[in-house]
Amino acid sequence: MFYEVRIFDAKGYLKKVVSSKKLSNRFWKHGEQNLIDFGDKESRSQDTENQKALKDEYQLEDR
Repeated sequence: MFYEVRIFDAKGYLKKVVSSKKLSNRFWKHGEQNLIDFGDKESRSQDTENQKALKDEYQLEDR
């Protein structure tokens, strides 16, 4: 289900309204080509965790 989208300009005036039907038609016409892949985000977070672990490995210990 898609909701109506309102587009405003920099001054806050309504510039365009895109209906839910138009959004739905556009989505099904283009298919999965324009969808965001959230799988990449998980691999990036694992990389940063690995980098943090490497940094912690070389930290000096307090005496």
